[in-house]
Amino acid sequence: MKISKLFTKLAVIGLVSTGAVSSATAVHATTTVNVAAPNGNPAYIVNTDNGPEGYYGELIKKIDQDLPQYKFKTTFTSQNAVFSGLQSGKYDVALNNSWYNKQRFQTYYHTRAVGLDDLRLVYNKSGKKASSLDDVAKKNLKLVPVSTDDARYSVLEDYNKSHSKKVNLKAIGDQSSADALAQVANGKYDVALYPYAAYKQVANSKNGKKLTVSKSIDQRSAYLLLHKDAKNKKLTRVLNKEIKKLYDNGYLEKLTKKYLYENTFALRGAKKNYNAEFNK
Repeated sequence: MKISKLFTKLAVIGLVSTGAVSSATAVHATTTVNVAAPNGNPAYIVNTDNGPEGYYGELIKKIDQDLPQYKFKTTFTSQNAVFSGLQSGKYDVALNNSWYNKQRFQTYYHTRAVGLDDLRLVYNKSGKKASSLDDVAKKNLKLVPVSTDDARYSVLEDYNKSHSKKVNLKAIGDQSSADALAQVANGKYDVALYPYAAYKQVANSKNGKKLTVSKSIDQRSAYLLLHKDAKNKKLTRVLNKEIKKLYDNGYLEKLTKKYLYENTFALRGAKKNYNAEFNK
């Protein structure tokens, strides 16, 4: 009887112990989020020995720190592969500078805006001046081709849809901002459309010293895009709460000052333009 009672007690202890371990495991369980990012733009996102750096690199690390229930794993690939992988479900989140696009907002979930870009026209100091897209169209300036997967393509495409005099828009595969601006510097093209940070990154280089930049011609909010499935629907809600907190407490503004060469949130019209397309 004593031996029988001893085994009974040990069995009960074992059950309790197993329950405690299971409970602890549940508390510390994390969901892996596969993040895809294009490489090679130090201001926005770049792969380093310390993982992703730049505006989005620091942002995703902050989000990963603030949301212990998730583990954000970043993979660097081409711009085209980011979206093909996002559509197939290989990746959960696209960590790139995605502005509003009607088709993309229908295809993917999108978060609240994670940043605000200041759009400029970059042209050769000794070439034809451009202060607006109207200038580019009316002067028939040669515009650097843009990848159809790039948010800038949609901006230019929308301009052409609403204007009789159109810019000469041509598509191209993946191309770095440095390579594109070098083509303006050497005279192959007259002008390029980029966020201000892209110009500032090359401004002091040999090619960059041949270039100048227009005043701000537009502002665009940037959003994170997510593959559509049940788990990412929940993740989108969690991210929206986190992003709102980071906007309200000034963290996003801190990142713009650190990486984008200016406080884009302080620009005229910024309050109106930030997060403007969130409910579309």
